[in-house]
Amino acid sequence: MSARLVCPLCATVVVDGADDITPGACPSCGARYEGGEGDAPGAVAAALRGFGASDLDARAVIDAAFRLTPTQSVDRGVAVTSDARDAYYRWWLFVRAPAGGDHRAVIASLIT
Repeated sequence: MSARLVCPLCATVVVDGADDITPGACPSCGARYEGGEGDAPGAVAAALRGFGASDLDARAVIDAAFRLTPTQSVDRGVAVTSDARDAYYRWWLFVRAPAGGDHRAVIASLIT
């Protein structure tokens, strides 16, 4: 089974042909991605833990992220996307923070 994951913030292929995807960062724009669950709410909850932001409401984050247009996602530096696989897919939260920036603050800005 091969998986492919494309950064929704800059359209760079971050993983291609892998048997499994682990959290990482986009080699082009530097956005970190976390999650990897079979449904979007579970992936966002897992991502929030990975970003040290588990105190944020996962449902509020996913609702806010899904309301963004692609252009708004790029501007805000946050997007939820799924990878592509042969039989199923997993969901990921991409977050791009300014250099040395706080990923939690970028995520929190969606819901405050």
